[in-house]
Amino acid sequence: MITASPEEVAARRRGVARRVPWVVLLVLLMLASILTPHIGVRVATEFGRSLFPASAFFLAAQAGGPAFGQVTDVDSLASGLNLAYFGLSFQHVGLLLGTAFCWVLAVPDVGRWVRRFALVGGWCLTISAPVVIIAYQLIVGGGVAAYLGVAWVFSLLAGLILVIGARLAKRRLDSTWYWSKPDWNG
Repeated sequence: MITASPEEVAARRRGVARRVPWVVLLVLLMLASILTPHIGVRVATEFGRSLFPASAFFLAAQAGGPAFGQVTDVDSLASGLNLAYFGLSFQHVGLLLGTAFCWVLAVPDVGRWVRRFALVGGWCLTISAPVVIIAYQLIVGGGVAAYLGVAWVFSLLAGLILVIGARLAKRRLDSTWYWSKPDWNG
């Protein structure tokens, strides 16, 4: 087995110390995207404004129901409700993958599939932001008083950090496990 020189060990430690603040920022942005207001309907006061109550609202909402008041375009409202739930679902998947694989951004050696899962999580978070914005525009176009919170900004920033970090982690891919364990090669 080949051991690393002290210079290589020091360089790896500096690299980890340089990348850890980005992981902390990523986790804080993901947490902020859960807790801050998302897209919402002003008349739906019994639901919360954070991620999970907003998702429950868009899953259960009926476009033709009396809760929305005078709706000018039911089709636009129905499309907006479905698209809002779709965007929030993207955010759910991105948060799960981002939480599970955020450590990929900091470690010195990265596995190929672990990096890919982090990349998919980042893309899900990034894609959720424009989908939620388009859903908001459709809901407002349907004649419903709605608001667009700031959670999409945090989701977009977290997704960009995760995508860029996973792309940069490609330089740290560890495909040399079979060199250190030659007895496994047969």
